[in-house]
Amino acid sequence: MSVFPVVLFRLLHMLFLTKIYLCMETDFCEPVRIDRENFPSHDKLNKDLVVYRINAFNQELYLNLLPDSSFLAPGGTFQYDTISSSAFLGGDFRRCFYSGDINADRNSYAALSLCEGVRGAFSYNGMEYLIERRSTNTAPGMISDDAEKTHIIRRRRHLHAPNSTSRCGVTSSLNQDVVESLEKYKHVKGHTRNLTETLLKSMSRSKRFASIPRYVEVLVVADESMAKFHGDDLKHYLLTLMSVTAKLYKHPSILNAISIVVVKLMVINEAEKGPKVSSNAALTLRNFCTWQKKLNKINDKHPEYWDTAILFTKQDLCGATTCDTLGMADVGTMCDPKRSCSVIEDDGLPSAFTTAHELGHVFSMPHDNVKACEEVFGKLKDNHMMSPTLIQIDHSTPWSVCSAAIITDFLDAGHGDCLLDQPQKLLALPADPPGVSYSLSRQCELAFGSGSKPCPYMQACSKLWCTGKAKGQLVCQTRHFPWADGTACGSNKLCYRGICTDKQNTTKNKVNGHWGRWGPYGPCSRTCGGGVQFAKRDCNNPVPENGGKYCQGLRVKYRSCNLEPCKDSGKSFREEQCEAFNGISLNTNRLSPSVVWVPKYSGVSVKDRCKLVCRANGTGYFYVLAQKVVDGTPCSPDTSALCVQGKCIKAGCDGKLTSNMKFDKCGVCDGDSQNCKKVSGMFTKPMNGYNFVVTLPVGAANVDVRQRGYRGLVNDDNYLAVKNIHGKYLLNGNFVVSAVEKDIIVKGSLLRYSGTGTSVETLQASRPLKESLTVELLSVGKMTPPRVRYSYYLNNSVLEDSNKVELKKPAYQMLSYKWVAADWNKCSVTCGNGVQSRLIQCLDSDGETATHCDGTQKPNAIRVCGDPCPTWSIGEWSSCSKTCGKGFKRRPLRCITQTRLLLPRDHCSSKRKPQELDFLFEICIQTLNTCE
Repeated sequence: MSVFPVVLFRLLHMLFLTKIYLCMETDFCEPVRIDRENFPSHDKLNKDLVVYRINAFNQELYLNLLPDSSFLAPGGTFQYDTISSSAFLGGDFRRCFYSGDINADRNSYAALSLCEGVRGAFSYNGMEYLIERRSTNTAPGMISDDAEKTHIIRRRRHLHAPNSTSRCGVTSSLNQDVVESLEKYKHVKGHTRNLTETLLKSMSRSKRFASIPRYVEVLVVADESMAKFHGDDLKHYLLTLMSVTAKLYKHPSILNAISIVVVKLMVINEAEKGPKVSSNAALTLRNFCTWQKKLNKINDKHPEYWDTAILFTKQDLCGATTCDTLGMADVGTMCDPKRSCSVIEDDGLPSAFTTAHELGHVFSMPHDNVKACEEVFGKLKDNHMMSPTLIQIDHSTPWSVCSAAIITDFLDAGHGDCLLDQPQKLLALPADPPGVSYSLSRQCELAFGSGSKPCPYMQACSKLWCTGKAKGQLVCQTRHFPWADGTACGSNKLCYRGICTDKQNTTKNKVNGHWGRWGPYGPCSRTCGGGVQFAKRDCNNPVPENGGKYCQGLRVKYRSCNLEPCKDSGKSFREEQCEAFNGISLNTNRLSPSVVWVPKYSGVSVKDRCKLVCRANGTGYFYVLAQKVVDGTPCSPDTSALCVQGKCIKAGCDGKLTSNMKFDKCGVCDGDSQNCKKVSGMFTKPMNGYNFVVTLPVGAANVDVRQRGYRGLVNDDNYLAVKNIHGKYLLNGNFVVSAVEKDIIVKGSLLRYSGTGTSVETLQASRPLKESLTVELLSVGKMTPPRVRYSYYLNNSVLEDSNKVELKKPAYQMLSYKWVAADWNKCSVTCGNGVQSRLIQCLDSDGETATHCDGTQKPNAIRVCGDPCPTWSIGEWSSCSKTCGKGFKRRPLRCITQTRLLLPRDHCSSKRKPQELDFLFEICIQTLNTCE
């Protein structure tokens, strides 16, 4: 049986064989050509119309066909690496090809050759059909009228039906950071416009607000299966893939200057020396990540340090439900030495696109079809790099607006800082396009295995169709990628972006990008109190082309606005943002439904100061309620710096971002400290109980109170306490002390308390107090000598004599009695039902043990403790990965709390893990029914 063409022109997504020739339903039939006399009257006028009737799969199909050879390029050529270029289609073959519809359905389409029987493909009612004769005796180029010949017809559902599967093993869920980074774009209209017109229209960038060159230093690893398949060509092949990947990241549609640089290439010739590779894509990724982490250098400045690692394998990778997976990576892990890695199943030169796709996930890009992207940018086309199926790429705009927005936010947020150093050592990537090194035949072998050859009658440079066998039948198959750039397609012609182009037109000069003009400033983020507004510019004067450099430098500038003070509400702007969440208990039983949120400052790292970290008032529980505070919010009450798009930016005390004004010692903006007086003193002789130390007046600035533990002891039975002008204790009152850091917020002023768990207990405030406060010392127990030192600055105009240190007599002479509770001991269990206890003592005002305390007021000495133990949440089994033969099914397992909060899996390690994967085997039985 000779090799015949399977004509598949104009068919979108037909024969999408992601990795193997998919199983299809099979039937036999005999196409019958309908005589023109039986045509409807309106069809008889069209002399070229041909109609066939086919009975198959218990249905009757009428194929209405007209001649169509428009897909054949004039003078097109086809080349094997053993023969020279030649015309692949003569005039006789052009009359073979027809297109049309099925049963007059406008949504159907057909592309068939009527030479040597009926051969080709058509689509109807959600199904894809392939048809060809079982045997061929007709001379080439002759149209067959013989209706007695038996044909084989196969069918399957469209791959883009709702149940189609993704070629990428990464789930389409988004973490909260990505969702919030997209929120700023929801107001932008006209999502189909040029990307740079929609991006940053009225909101803008965080951190540096600049386009900075990034260098992704890559480790490339090939396992034993790659070494056996590619042999001596492996190194050149891998570098060719990386060269294509690097060019994709140079495209201006990504809106960033990113260079992919291979710093090391490793070939594992013996499996036991490399990471364990199996069909389980997720497990292989975990193994590879762990393996590469051990090999990487510790210092980012080392010449062979890599920022991310990529493993190439010929192993058939399987995801959660199918084995159509071609790659897998963890999302948003760039610069994480433990998790910045990806696994690629090699399927020929298109693996370069899979590599770029998985690297996109490492850069935090989701699939383009996720709900968050569609809500902001509308429904995106499926021809961009982050399409989940990755069928074809729009080379003019390979990166979607959503991908560009997210990678820009990711880099500006500081997650890609490891990419700022230029590589010291790199492997040169091939300068020539891959088609120069890999012939058409070799491209087929790389994609579909040894022996695969290009199918004849292909349109030059269009989708690469290669021969293969399925169930003993010779077939043509494709991955929907074009011939590699640089592949010869005719005399002095090469393929370029899927089009056969004159050779001189494929060599294009690089055009470096330059910035356009600054746009106008957008709206202010606040109506008063000092907000921020932005202006941006685009890299479009000109846009970089042909691998030219992307613009470098600031793409966004900002300035302060609406500086007039807000009406004094007694609360800071950050307090107001926390209060907006009052009554939201975050679905946890730890918090009351009427929870009140207040800002948390102590214990928050410098890099998190512009997140909205709030504490449930009266508890120790705190949460990040928003990834970014409103632009213009002070980074903290004791600094002039302001938050701009999640980053702390230097500002003056006048609230201007460009100002250099500073507070003087008295807290006066742009003052010279000439009218400031320092007030200081000591307290060393306490009595048992609460002792007056000092009153901090309104306007006191740079307050510093320190209590040094006796002989360096921690918890030396002396504790600082604070109460307000109404006599209410704000800190360590009622003989109960705080062992941890605590924020004391009074009318927007902040005092930071260190907690008792340190040898030097401190109470500090940098900005002027807006309310007078009294500092006391609680002395109990052994009455060890305290050493309290305090100091603050005050303007001479408000200095009061009463602020000097004064030892007051006790307010009472008779002994009083109080219950004193120690700290709670640790819970008896880490989870589940446990108990914890504490020491309760009755002490008199001299600190001696007594028995006269009111028994009805005695605090509890024992309480129930322990959070509920996490449990495994078991999902439904997936369908089997195969209809017959060896297959598997999987069900999702999640480690969750009683309130269904998701936890890392290791939190459920004490529980027996339910079965997650089940392997099945069922003998395949094929039944072929002869049609009527």
